Amino acid sequence: MTERFPDLEIYLLKGTPDAIRDWLSQTFNDVTDVKVSDEHCHWQVVGMDVFLNVNAEKNFSSLWFKQNKTPWNTDLELARAAYSGLSTEIRCSDSGWQESEGEASSGGWIKLNSNGEKPFNWQ
Repeated sequence: MTERFPDLEIYLLKGTPDAIRDWLSQTFNDVTDVKVSDEHCHWQVVGMDVFLNVNAEKNFSSLWFKQNKTPWNTDLELARAAYSGLSTEIRCSDSGWQESEGEASSGGWIKLNSNGEKPFNWQ
């Protein structure tokens, strides 16, 4: 059985607030704007806080579900759904980690794009 992550985070190549909000609306039907700007967004989505940092890492935006009340157990499951709905490169951690364990406990990364789904090192 797959471990259910307490929160989920993925990185989207050139993610835009409008496209991501549209995808969230199509996926959950209940999205409320809490604070929205061109750089940072905070939405309420069916009892979850969802945050978008448009310029998190070079050309990538971070999409973080602070509480995992989603249909997905892991970052990878979320990444697959987001790639299917947004058709842009998605990156995510290949495993869960505990903040108390530090970065050393985190594994590698998985990239989803038009070439498929592949592990890689993101440095």
